[in-house]
Amino acid sequence: MTEQELIGLLTERFYDGFADETAHRIRTAEDFGMLYGLVTAPDSRLARSVRHRVRFRGAYVLDRIYFDDPRRFRPFRERFCAGDFAACTDASARRHLTKVMAHLLGEYTPDAAALERIAGAAGEWAVDPQAKVAVKIGAVEVLKRCRGKVGWVAEAWDDILEAVARDATPGIACRMRKNWK
Repeated sequence: MTEQELIGLLTERFYDGFADETAHRIRTAEDFGMLYGLVTAPDSRLARSVRHRVRFRGAYVLDRIYFDDPRRFRPFRERFCAGDFAACTDASARRHLTKVMAHLLGEYTPDAAALERIAGAAGEWAVDPQAKVAVKIGAVEVLKRCRGKVGWVAEAWDDILEAVARDATPGIACRMRKNWK
């Protein structure tokens, strides 16, 4: 598959089963690497709306592939942890990348500097009043994984939860009661 073909897949009309179908078409390690690159650093020559669609839909497909077979992500986990996660500027893509990061941190521990960047980004996203609910939930899940590994997260945990609780949606309130004590 060429990069243009992949961009075409990610930007065509959205349909039921989009992520599954697109994930199925990404068969090789090279295709997955190309997808990862488009999600983390799409071509700046693409129109802004196209870059957004590529990042968001690409992150959705990456999420699907990751949870189907996390081993496919291994060649990228250091890069993801070292900077690509924290560098994500697309609010919609963050929804999927936080899910991946929260799971990844359950089985892999990056170096201290990477953990600090991950926690810093997740902390900002968790308390951002403009962040979407799914991003806030994912960010707190990431912080929960960082809590015993990054000192300031444990110290700020109650303050983070207090900030997230302000005007909490039912989904966030439920998570707070059940998972974030």
